[in-house]
Amino acid sequence: MRIVVAGGSGFVGRHVVEALTARGHTVRVVDRGRRPQPAGVERVCCDLAAQDVPPSALEGADAVVNLVGIKRSARGQTFEDAHVGATARLIAGAQAHGIRRFVQVSVVCSRPDPGQPYHDTKWRAEELLRKSGLLYTILRPAVIFGEGDDMITHLVRMIRSAPVFPIVGRGRGLLQPVDVRDVAAAVALSLERPASLGRTYEVVGAARASLRAVVRTVARALGLRLLIVPMPVVLLRPVIAAWSALSGRALSTPAQLRMLQDGLFGDPEPARRDLGLAPRAFDEESVRRVAGGIGPLWGVSLRLGGGVDHPAPARVGARAPWALALCSVALLPVLGAFIPNIWYRLAVNAAALMALAFTTLRLPWAALFKPSPRLVALGVASAGLLYGAGALVARGLLAVPAGAAAAHAMFAWRDAVPPRLALPLLVWVVIGEEVVWRTGLTVALAARRGPSTAVLVSALVFAAAHLSLGQPLLVAVAFAAGAYWSALVVRFRSGVPALVSHLLWDLAVLYGRPYAGL
Repeated sequence: MRIVVAGGSGFVGRHVVEALTARGHTVRVVDRGRRPQPAGVERVCCDLAAQDVPPSALEGADAVVNLVGIKRSARGQTFEDAHVGATARLIAGAQAHGIRRFVQVSVVCSRPDPGQPYHDTKWRAEELLRKSGLLYTILRPAVIFGEGDDMITHLVRMIRSAPVFPIVGRGRGLLQPVDVRDVAAAVALSLERPASLGRTYEVVGAARASLRAVVRTVARALGLRLLIVPMPVVLLRPVIAAWSALSGRALSTPAQLRMLQDGLFGDPEPARRDLGLAPRAFDEESVRRVAGGIGPLWGVSLRLGGGVDHPAPARVGARAPWALALCSVALLPVLGAFIPNIWYRLAVNAAALMALAFTTLRLPWAALFKPSPRLVALGVASAGLLYGAGALVARGLLAVPAGAAAAHAMFAWRDAVPPRLALPLLVWVVIGEEVVWRTGLTVALAARRGPSTAVLVSALVFAAAHLSLGQPLLVAVAFAAGAYWSALVVRFRSGVPALVSHLLWDLAVLYGRPYAGL
């Protein structure tokens, strides 16, 4: 069969073209020519929302498939033009060329509703076809998912961007997500099966689920925790309207907001009966198949892990991180019985724990500490932020006698070694702490327990290891700074920013430009 596919370069169109050619049909695509087509597929460029169909587009064709549709109405491309106008032009062209067979892909929420132009224009386009005298089939898909879709792509971007998700209302709108491959199969089967003539089918997924449940499925597939926050539609409506007006890649449009509020679902049985269509399930595996290369919104994530799972190191045993944590807490007080000088004690402690980390945690150490200008710059910037925060804390401590005494006691040991040994010892201790507590312990735990747990446990262990030094203020600083540096490690998947930040901060505080009064 020679089939004209109008709008054949869009998300659904690409899959329809692939399905038709795979079944031996000859396909000619009519579109605006903005995306490439597979080899062997003929193309005629035409904006059907504004132009009549060129005779060359329909000449010799046996059937027409209309996929033309838009998500938002804008100047030069309205719902009226894209849905009603394009359909009218295709019907007139088919009639003029003696083409009897016509498949219209509409939407499951199509209905007469002047207050909702998207729904209303989809309905009126269907009505044009019903009254045309052509041998028609109308397909009404629910929300469609698959490679290159809107639904999973937008949800993945939002979930990877932040651990909080604002949902439409209470998220109770019912959805019946349908695989794009099933929509494409429905088009092909409609053309091949006489039972579909004059029929309208709801092309929907295997099961209904609330919007909240769909969001949860995506989050579970990504392995990310998520707090879903109900948002009144009255608050979302102006935000989405403004975003849609200003951006051609808005996460949602006013029409989609209404559809999510009302729900998108239907009855799959007629299509199953007449077309033999067995819809695929929407599940975690479906999400993972689509979500692989999708990053957070604008490439920025507020999650510690950057919105991407930390793959578990294949050769790190489940007990290895905990064994290292216990040893790191116990070793320093044991060394205190033999090495009175705090600097030498810290240096020996760093050497022993690094040896243990390298032998028990078989991580990609070289990759984790591979420097780059960007990572070094991040470390420098984070050191500046930490120094500024420390200055505010120091000002508060020095204003209180007990705080000032604790601060002076903590800084008293900075001159406990000769000046010529101070810098190399400091660098060695910092490297040891970053290898063991931040990069080693944090990365291993993040892979198995998630980034938040890894940061918290690493900071607690780092603080506990400093208990034996007898400086309560140092323990508090170790926890806060340790959490900060561990967060840098999991956020940027590298030990370089934390190492640079730690070293510069220690140098500035101890030997460079100490906080005033210390």
